Amino acid sequence: MGNPTEAVNEAHALLLSALADTDVRLLHDDALLEFTAAAEAAGRAVDALRIRAAGEHAFRSRRELGEDRLSAKRGCRNAVELLARITLASERTLTQRMRLGEATRPRMALSGERMPARFDQVADALGTGSIGYDSAAAIMDTLDPIRGRVGDLNVEHAETALVAAATGPTVESPVPFAADEIRGQARVWETVLDEDGTVPAEERAMQARGISAGVTRDGVVHRKMTLLPEIDAKFETLLNAYLNPRSKPSFADPDPDAPKDPRATAQARHDVFASLIDGAARSADSPSIGGAAPTVLVSVRQADLDAGTGAGFIEGCEAPISMRAVEQFVCAGGQQHVVIGPDGTINSIGSNDRVFNATQRRAITLRDGGCIIPGCSIPAAWSEIHHVKAYRDGGETETCNGVLLCWFHHRTIETSGWQILMIDGVPHVKPPPWLRNGRSDAETPWRRSTKSRTQQADLLQQQQPALVE
Repeated sequence: MGNPTEAVNEAHALLLSALADTDVRLLHDDALLEFTAAAEAAGRAVDALRIRAAGEHAFRSRRELGEDRLSAKRGCRNAVELLARITLASERTLTQRMRLGEATRPRMALSGERMPARFDQVADALGTGSIGYDSAAAIMDTLDPIRGRVGDLNVEHAETALVAAATGPTVESPVPFAADEIRGQARVWETVLDEDGTVPAEERAMQARGISAGVTRDGVVHRKMTLLPEIDAKFETLLNAYLNPRSKPSFADPDPDAPKDPRATAQARHDVFASLIDGAARSADSPSIGGAAPTVLVSVRQADLDAGTGAGFIEGCEAPISMRAVEQFVCAGGQQHVVIGPDGTINSIGSNDRVFNATQRRAITLRDGGCIIPGCSIPAAWSEIHHVKAYRDGGETETCNGVLLCWFHHRTIETSGWQILMIDGVPHVKPPPWLRNGRSDAETPWRRSTKSRTQQADLLQQQQPALVE
């Protein structure tokens, strides 16, 4: 048997040479398709090597070996830490590789006899490069949890069919199934095999529910939410109530000139959720942290804040945030000056300022009734308070300078084109140019804006002739 590391290094060198000599931009369509298929085939072979290595690391670092486990001998807590130091891959990726590696690694009986892997056919398909990581994981993740309820023979039967579908062709399809199709087929097998499982579906759902920790990519945080059906239904109903124009609360007839929402549906759902979180954090029933309401801590250099450039950083979040996001945090939640010397010592701590207190918030809520942007249905409890005249420009933290804006309209107030003006302490708005039907700024009147039912009733009564008693 030759040295496997040398063989992999040689293959690696050949791949690097191919990359150096190839510019995919110069390939015609058919050549690009062929190159993509070849690259994916090479990737499947690499997947198999990484999965096999991770499985072996997991076996040699299993807990029952104590101080003799490989990870301990290399000064690591477990196999994941050891692999992370070697590969520089994320712990999440390595954990998944280890799970698949353990499931496709040949087992050893107490007598020392070699036994097939739990997913022996998946292991063979991985070893020949017929399937990649995604298809293998789809099969294992679906079938392994039901093995104890349906038995090894039934799982093996489903595995045979799924590997055949993933490698193709089959009676059902002249080409192999893609990984997403394999996962769907595996779910069908799960329902067929486990129709009357010993563990009720509701109990399994309770065990599966959860919200995963966030993974930051491209400036946004990706989370996986696994909700019980009744919780999802409540959440969906709540979102729809504030996104469906027919269900938006209105005291009078709908305004035919109300602006249309420029956001995509998914974006609008995100922004409703953001407002919901803000409202929950401000609730008197929310638990406190260190005696204070739950507070997101954002740090930013004073020079960057003054210049309006640079970035801020949220405690516990990997991705930096823009200065616009920092300004929104400061406007809604206040700021505290901490002077840190060149040597890192804290020289002084200022008081928390520019925050509207509870009494002011109640008064502004009674006046505005919700986000004051026409057409927006976010209620007052979910809204933030915006300084109409910016604090840095001398604007005071007083009711005559504060208005309710939802999370989205607060974030975009400087760029959306909406204008806000306090006239005798009352909020008035002007729409952006694209909503003015060709009228200039001078031709567009300021419009008083409120969602308060009592305020709307007063305005309606002022517009009507005197009532006949």
